[in-house]
Amino acid sequence: MNIHDKAHDLARALRESQEFDSLQKKRLIVETNPESKKLLDDFHKKQVELQTIQLSGQSVTPQQQKEFESIAGLAGMNPSVRDYLAAEMQLIRIMEDIQKILSEALAMG
Repeated sequence: MNIHDKAHDLARALRESQEFDSLQKKRLIVETNPESKKLLDDFHKKQVELQTIQLSGQSVTPQQQKEFESIAGLAGMNPSVRDYLAAEMQLIRIMEDIQKILSEALAMG
């Protein structure tokens, strides 16, 4: 058994999954509307900015949190962006489940 072959099999299974297909379809819908695309890009940019701050050991300021909540609120009111983010979360949950399965399989002790 080659572990790399198994990893490629898993990647292929993810690409062929209903969740990935749904994400791709919803991405196309968002990308056809410039306003929705900008909103999604702004949401992701702010999300990464806040995660970077937290990972560096700093605290997110109330102003930064307020800005993110404002963008998230707008994203939630835009049906195509909201649907895309929901599909994105479904795929992220699968990836987290895979990580958990692998971590538990390799747990020592």
